[in-house]
Amino acid sequence: MSTLANRQSVVVGVDGSERAMRAAVWAAAVARRRSAPLRLAHALPSPGYHYSEAALLFQNEFADEVRQSAEEILGRAERRVRQECPDVRVSSSIHPGPAGMSLTGLSKHAEMVVVGSTGAGMVESLFTGSTVVRVVNHAHCPVTVFRSDSESPVPDHRPVVVGVDGSALSIRAIESAVDFAVLFDVPLLAVHAWGTGDMSRGRSAATKVDWAAMAEEQTALVAENLAGWREKYPDLEVTTVIDERNPAELLLHFARDAQLVVVGSHGHNRFAGSLLGSTSQNLLHHALCPITICRPPRSEKR
Repeated sequence: MSTLANRQSVVVGVDGSERAMRAAVWAAAVARRRSAPLRLAHALPSPGYHYSEAALLFQNEFADEVRQSAEEILGRAERRVRQECPDVRVSSSIHPGPAGMSLTGLSKHAEMVVVGSTGAGMVESLFTGSTVVRVVNHAHCPVTVFRSDSESPVPDHRPVVVGVDGSALSIRAIESAVDFAVLFDVPLLAVHAWGTGDMSRGRSAATKVDWAAMAEEQTALVAENLAGWREKYPDLEVTTVIDERNPAELLLHFARDAQLVVVGSHGHNRFAGSLLGSTSQNLLHHALCPITICRPPRSEKR
């Protein structure tokens, strides 16, 4: 049984690219395990502004072609999804652009939004466009950025990695990671990094710091954050890693052998409540597996 209540749809943005198709299959597998419906969403190009009759006629013809192409893309995505998950409930919808705004709107009534890290239109490349970052920064629910090129995009036996730092968003990330691990019966790896990446320099500059006591405090923090989940799911295999490396470095290391990494959108040192923290941004750029980023409730944003 899943830990999250009030089940809603899993929304996935599709644009016809292979990465988006894989993201749709992954989202379908998650939706099926959660007994949630899957919604395939496609955004049309943002309309231009033309004033001559000839230009307007051309624009109308182009709009008809674009909508037909959108319907074909959604049809291919649905067929791909049903090959892997024939019993999942699937619906499709076409929305006006820009894509980031459409997906953010859909997130208000979604359990999760899934986007591919690259794409031809609906989900632009993280390195050449802003759609993914916009959705992650402003969504009303967790966002999974699909970055895997695995031959089989469906969840498998590999562990789920979750970043733990004691913040409120970290608690949400733990809940989401436990939910996934329990649903797919896979191990959970809780990773806590409390250094800056060069602890030898820090130790020499702060000789009066009781490093053993600090390490003990960090261990207690992780244990406290996980205690309730260990009690609720005694059969869940949980491993903890507490290290002096910086969070991005440590999470990327364990992401190599993970099927999913879950983090909060920012930790204790956020500089703006609606923006991604450096660790999340680093994972989005470099991790080679899906990344779920947990958002704060709207009432917590500033």
